[in-house]
Amino acid sequence: GGRWGARQAADRSESLVVPMTTSPSTTQPALATTASRLERFRTRSLGAFPSGERGRTMGCRDVVAGSTRRRARVLAAASIKPLDPKYDRPPDLKIAVVGAGPCGLATALALRHHGFGDVTVFDRFPEIRPALGAAFNLNGGAAVLDKLGLLPEFRAMNNPMRLVRSRRVDASGGPLDRLEIMTVDVPKIIADDPVARDALVSATDGEPLCGTVMRADLLRALADALPPESLMLGREVTGCATRTASNGPGDTAGAGRSVAALTFRDYPDGKETTEFFDLVVGADGIRGVVRESTFGKSPPKYGGVRIIFGCTAEGDPEAVNARPESEHGEAHQWFGDGCYALVYTAGGEGAKQHNVAVCIADETETDENAEWRCNGGRSSSKGKSDPAAARAACMEALERYAMPRDVVAVAERCERFFDVGVHYHDPMATWSDPRGCVTLAGDSAHAMPPFLGQGANQSLQDAWTLGEKLGKVRLAGRGAAVDAIAGVDYYGTVAEALAEYEETRKGPTSAIMLSSRVIGFVETGRGPVGWVR
Repeated sequence: GGRWGARQAADRSESLVVPMTTSPSTTQPALATTASRLERFRTRSLGAFPSGERGRTMGCRDVVAGSTRRRARVLAAASIKPLDPKYDRPPDLKIAVVGAGPCGLATALALRHHGFGDVTVFDRFPEIRPALGAAFNLNGGAAVLDKLGLLPEFRAMNNPMRLVRSRRVDASGGPLDRLEIMTVDVPKIIADDPVARDALVSATDGEPLCGTVMRADLLRALADALPPESLMLGREVTGCATRTASNGPGDTAGAGRSVAALTFRDYPDGKETTEFFDLVVGADGIRGVVRESTFGKSPPKYGGVRIIFGCTAEGDPEAVNARPESEHGEAHQWFGDGCYALVYTAGGEGAKQHNVAVCIADETETDENAEWRCNGGRSSSKGKSDPAAARAACMEALERYAMPRDVVAVAERCERFFDVGVHYHDPMATWSDPRGCVTLAGDSAHAMPPFLGQGANQSLQDAWTLGEKLGKVRLAGRGAAVDAIAGVDYYGTVAEALAEYEETRKGPTSAIMLSSRVIGFVETGRGPVGWVR
């Protein structure tokens, strides 16, 4: 939260406004002669670099000695022929997106937006699950929705964030009790910061892109934007492997091409089948099957914090009054010794839902998806999935840490409670397989603690960047350097586009994940740690 968190949200939106690989030469008009341009790029070719040095080719690709991506080549000066019109679009790839959460649905929309028509989302559940999860703030993620043409839907379902107030709680009633730590005027921060203003003000309507939405509302909006045939629900992915296509039964990729094979368990009969795809995107969460099948087992790590969420019922007029209307656009943070409470409101006009989150330092590991598993998901065997127990734990924590009455009032009106453990993944060396047939996005690639409110935002930015990079794949071309000189910004292989997707997204997501871990420790710390606040 706070000014730094807002700046992080803007700073980590590079893929939306200024690609990380952009160089100043990208914007220069194509006025120089072919010979002069070749000379400009000569020193950026592989032959001019000692091992390990890096160069830029018109901001399109890094040239890295020893890397697996396609090398830039400097060809002799010659007339540049136009790209064949049949290659003026991405290839016809058969793409599977595993996971119908916000990341998976947004990924499918981004791929379709960038020219891919054969995109299917698979999920084990037979429907987009209603009334699961709590609310979260969208900022960089809202910018993605704007680019996908879903700004009206975002405006209709979001509660604009106006203010963040942070205060201390002292259970002993000492002089620090109710001490104001900071007050953040969110629209002013966005307006005053050039980076935030560029990233988080809509080019469509000129309004700030910062508001709180219920997860269920976001899922419905994303799913409704996809054609029904793009959603294959009730199909559980049980395995993912890459192989060379052989034109065998069900193999339509063409002999000799690398493909990804997904194994499904279909409901209700439980029959297993295999289907082949040119590309599989694993957006199936922190314990995703695609990640484990492709890169091996790497269980998420427990962060030592549990969060008890409470949500008021949709359309409950009495619950809406649990917070004064004047505070509906405010998020209130309360910091105690070993506990942090947050009260905030989501939803559009006439559909406000209040949320409470109670974060407690707790070394006893708690399931990261307890509510999901309680409603039919796989159990990790460490869940506290009883909603009644979660409610009791929430109310007990609010009393024990002497949280103020306005927090308790919201919790008392909450209809639904769930208790989750904060888990995360350490940064991965790579998100994609060498063949360019499998890649990861969202929590599957970079699950992070929620203390900067960036999990959903970063997942949506993954979706946009992946679609944007893959949309520039052209499977026939003339060589990277010559195409750069001609002003053609494209990737010659899917693997190269995936490498650029990773390069754009791994830095921001890794930084936010590490920062979130530190902030979670500070916000829930006991004793001297609390003084850092």
